[in-house]
Amino acid sequence: MPKFCRAMLADEDKLPRVGSNGASLGVRLPPDKNADVDCDESGQVVLNEKGMSVSPRWRDLPPFRIPKRLKGKSPGARGSDASFCYSYGKGPFQNCKFADGLQLIPDRPNHGVVAPLRLVKFQQYEEELAATRPEWVIDEN
Repeated sequence: MPKFCRAMLADEDKLPRVGSNGASLGVRLPPDKNADVDCDESGQVVLNEKGMSVSPRWRDLPPFRIPKRLKGKSPGARGSDASFCYSYGKGPFQNCKFADGLQLIPDRPNHGVVAPLRLVKFQQYEEELAATRPEWVIDEN
């Protein structure tokens, strides 16, 4: 299972909050101008290597996502202190299936996306992402 990171808001149980914005465990859908995925006319997620953005290490996240409290560890960090840097898995950051219906697709050395493995309705993709919630851990070292 690959290791990857994402900055997300936490729920009361300190696990990532599920939602459809850039600071949650989920993706933005069109017509949002920053949509993370495309859907066809039947509501299925298009398999075009788009998905939920992740990085191999939290320090590789965009500075506007890294909480300001981590400025000492990551100069330029200017994200909300309401967010936490989470990691998932332990293996190499490489293209592979890692959870039911999901795959990691690295597109640059410091960025990748979590995308569906097959054509699914958007709701199912959201549910598959949400099912990974218990496996995410806060990782700010």
